[in-house]
Amino acid sequence: MAVYDDISDAYDLVYTDVDKKIPFVSNLLKKHQRQHILELGSGSGLFTIPLKEKGFNIEGLEISPQMMAVTQKKSPDLILHQGDMRNFSLEKQFDAILALSSALTLLSNHEEIAQCLQQTFQHLVPGGDFIIELPNHPLEIANSNGTQEVHCNNDRSIVVVIQSQKADELWRECWHIFRASAEGFQHKEVLCDEFLYSPDRLEKQLLETGFKIVDRYGDLLGSAFDEATSWRRVLVCQKP
Repeated sequence: MAVYDDISDAYDLVYTDVDKKIPFVSNLLKKHQRQHILELGSGSGLFTIPLKEKGFNIEGLEISPQMMAVTQKKSPDLILHQGDMRNFSLEKQFDAILALSSALTLLSNHEEIAQCLQQTFQHLVPGGDFIIELPNHPLEIANSNGTQEVHCNNDRSIVVVIQSQKADELWRECWHIFRASAEGFQHKEVLCDEFLYSPDRLEKQLLETGFKIVDRYGDLLGSAFDEATSWRRVLVCQKP
């Protein structure tokens, strides 16, 4: 996950639709009366900062120092913890914990996911919520395997070309980042891999950890989940 150090200045150029998802996440937290929140893999603060601005007492857990620096520049008083979602220990509990933007698939296998679920369970108050947003990989692979997309900032000093393809047990995005400098464009190639998790096994792991799955959605807009048509898989889980 240290690869995110290499894409920290390009990350926000790619994920530009988060503002459309914030209302649903905010309303979900309000509906369940959640106030003290932790986001796992908080990245560049795309969710943590807007949710903080909406009045939530939210903190972030992030492994990448460069990502944390990007977030702190945007929101200096946001509480961030540098740590690994597999073994974090913050000595406090939260009303809700978020794992959005495919965070769980950045882990290497189901054993590491199990470690994360256990730590998450321990950091939730009784009755607390664990909200997970994941890819629906079969649909994503069917529609995006072998494709590429291009993103850039306003002055085109950073250009990102992302090529996506299935690679063994991974969904692989190869980020080609071109940064302008006095010597011309500098090129950096970074592999961002997602573990092709088993949805059935994940749900079994959640139940084994002690969670109850209370809701399912097809995206962070609140759409109903449909295995054949939903690009995302959102699970709302509760600690009894």
